[in-house]
Amino acid sequence: MKAFCNSTSIIPVTLCFIFFSIYYFEDVLAAPPTTRQHFLCRPEQRDALLAFKNEFHIGRLSRACSNGNRKTESWRNNSDCCSWEGITCNAKSGDVVELDLSGIVLHGQFHSNSSLQNLPFLTTLDLSSNDLAGQIPDFIGNLSNLINLRLSGNNFSGRIPSSIGNLSQLTHLSLSINNLVGEIPYSIGKLSHLTYLDLWENNLVGEIPSSFGNLNQLASLDVSSNKLSGNFPIVLLNLTGLSVLYMYKNQFSGALPPNITSLLNLRSFVASRNAFTGTIPSPLFTIPSLAGIHLSDNQLNGTLEFWNISSSSNLQRLSIGKNNFKGPIPRSISKFVNLQTLELSHFDTQGRPVDFSIFSPLKSLDSLDLPYLNTTTTIDLNDILSYSKSLSFLDLSGNHVSTTNKSSVSNPPSQEIYALSLSGCGITEFPAELLRTQHEMWFLDISNNKIQGQVPGWLWTLPYLNYVNLSNNTFIGFQRAKKKQGLSSVLKPSMVHLLGANNNFTGKIPSFICELRSLETRFI
Repeated sequence: MKAFCNSTSIIPVTLCFIFFSIYYFEDVLAAPPTTRQHFLCRPEQRDALLAFKNEFHIGRLSRACSNGNRKTESWRNNSDCCSWEGITCNAKSGDVVELDLSGIVLHGQFHSNSSLQNLPFLTTLDLSSNDLAGQIPDFIGNLSNLINLRLSGNNFSGRIPSSIGNLSQLTHLSLSINNLVGEIPYSIGKLSHLTYLDLWENNLVGEIPSSFGNLNQLASLDVSSNKLSGNFPIVLLNLTGLSVLYMYKNQFSGALPPNITSLLNLRSFVASRNAFTGTIPSPLFTIPSLAGIHLSDNQLNGTLEFWNISSSSNLQRLSIGKNNFKGPIPRSISKFVNLQTLELSHFDTQGRPVDFSIFSPLKSLDSLDLPYLNTTTTIDLNDILSYSKSLSFLDLSGNHVSTTNKSSVSNPPSQEIYALSLSGCGITEFPAELLRTQHEMWFLDISNNKIQGQVPGWLWTLPYLNYVNLSNNTFIGFQRAKKKQGLSSVLKPSMVHLLGANNNFTGKIPSFICELRSLETRFI
C-alpha cells in the first residue's frame, strides 16, 4: 500500500486519499464517547447563569473565611454549566433545575430584568446566608416549577410578594432572618403542597391569614420573632399534620383554645414571650406525639393541672415559667419520666411547702430551672442533684438553699455540672465541696448571698470556667493557688466575665486576673 500511494499516477493517489479518509472517519466513529467533548447544558441557560452571577458582587465574610467566589470559580463560558458547582441539570433535557449559591456572600440587589427569569425550569433556588438586599422581586412568582425556595439569612426588606402564592408546586419556603415588613400575604395559603414554612425573625405584623387553614400538608410552621398579633390562630387547628409550631416572641394574646388537642401530630409547641392569658388547656399535655412545650413569659394564670398523664408520655421539654400560675406544683409532673428540660421559674406556690421529691422519678433530667418559687421550703442542693445523674444545668436562684449539710460533704454529686445559678439563696459559705470537682463547669452565679472570706484559689483552675458572678457578697480577697497547682499554666485565657461588685475587697487587684486576656471585669 505504501508503494501504491507513492505512485505519481492520478488514479492511485485519488484512491489512496479515499482510503485514508474512510480509515480516519472509521476511527473517529469507533472512538469511545468519553473522548468526544459533549455539552449537556443549554447555551441560553449557561448565559443566563453567567449574567446572574455578574448582577452581584461576591465578597467574603471575614479574614477567617475563604473567598466567597469559590463555588463559582468553575463557572466559565466555554464549559458545561451542568458540571458547575451549585448547579444541577435535568439529565435528559439539559435544563438547569437547581441553583444553590448559599453562603457565598453575594452582595447587591436583584435587577428588575434579572436573568434569573431565563431559568424557567428551576425546581430549587437557594440563595440563603448571603447579603442580598432590597425587595424580593415579584417575578419570583413566575418560576412556576419551584419546589424549594430558600432566601433566609439575607437583608431583604419590604413586603413578601404576593406572587409567591403562584408557586403551586412549592413544598419548602424559607424567608427567615431578613427585614421583611407588612402582613403575611393571604396568597401563601394557596400553596397546597407546602410542608415547611419559615418566616422567623422579620418585622411582620398583623394576624396569621385565615387561608393558612388550607395548608393541609404543612408539617412545620415558624413565625417567631416578629410583631404578629391577635388571638391564637384557630385556623391552625385544621392542620392535622402539623408537627412543629413556633410562635414565640410576638404579640399574640387571648386564651389558648381548649380543642388544641386536634393537633394530634404536634411534636414541638413554642409560644413563649407573647401575651397569652387564661389557663393552659390541660388536654395539651395528653397529645401523644408532643415532645416540647414552651409557653414561658406569657400571662397564663390559674392553677396548673396536667390531667391524666400517661406514663408513656413523650414530653421531653417543658417550659412554662414567668407566668402567673398560683398554687402547688402538681405531683403528676413526676409522670413525665422522659423530661430532659423543666423550667418553672417564678411559679407562685403562695408560700406553700414544696416536696421536691416529686422530681426524683425524672431520671433523664438534664436542665432544671426552679428560681423564685415563693416557697418557705429550704432546698437541699445535694438532694436535688441526686435525683438525676444527668442533671448538669441547675438554677435555684431566689430560693432558700442549703449547701453545707452532712450528706453534701460526704457524698458530693457524681455528675458534671456545666452551669449553676444560686443567686439570692441566703448562702453563707462558699460551696467548695460541691464545686471543687466540677472540671466541666463554665457558668457560676453565686451573687446576692452572704458569703464571707476569700475566693478560693482552686476556683481559677477549673479549665472551662467562662462566667463567674461573685457580686453582692462580703468577700474580702482572693486566695493564691498553691504552687503545685501551677496556676499560670492552668488559667484559661478564654474566661470572659468576672463580676465582683459590692464586696469588701481590699488591696491590689491580683496579678493573675491581668493575665486573662479576654476578660471583662466588673468590681464597681
